Amino acid sequence: MNHIADQEVLPNGGVRWILTSDERQHIATLLDVQESTIAHIKGNIMNVARMTCAKCQKRSGLDDMIHNAVGQGIHNKEFMVHVLVNGPKKSSPEHPLDCSRCSERFEKSCTWHNDEDCGSWW
Repeated sequence: MNHIADQEVLPNGGVRWILTSDERQHIATLLDVQESTIAHIKGNIMNVARMTCAKCQKRSGLDDMIHNAVGQGIHNKEFMVHVLVNGPKKSSPEHPLDCSRCSERFEKSCTWHNDEDCGSWW
């Protein structure tokens, strides 16, 4: 397996986006929950490697996905907390991802990596 500080490329496909403490704090703020509510999450498995925002240099992360979903009215905060606590139950369509810091669109679309051998949460 290839290791980079904030991600891990898996041999059977998918890339673990390793959750940073800044991302965890940002997610808790976005969802109005205590960090302890999501303390069990170490990261998520995506179909693409993390990207770097061309405008502000922020690395793509789970916080961006939540910011997009809640901010665009796709999902409410309660639903997102439920998914984070219990894990996703079905696949999600690939979609564009905007940076939660500056709103610049990341270069690639992404979704959960749905492989029964590795799951979507880690």
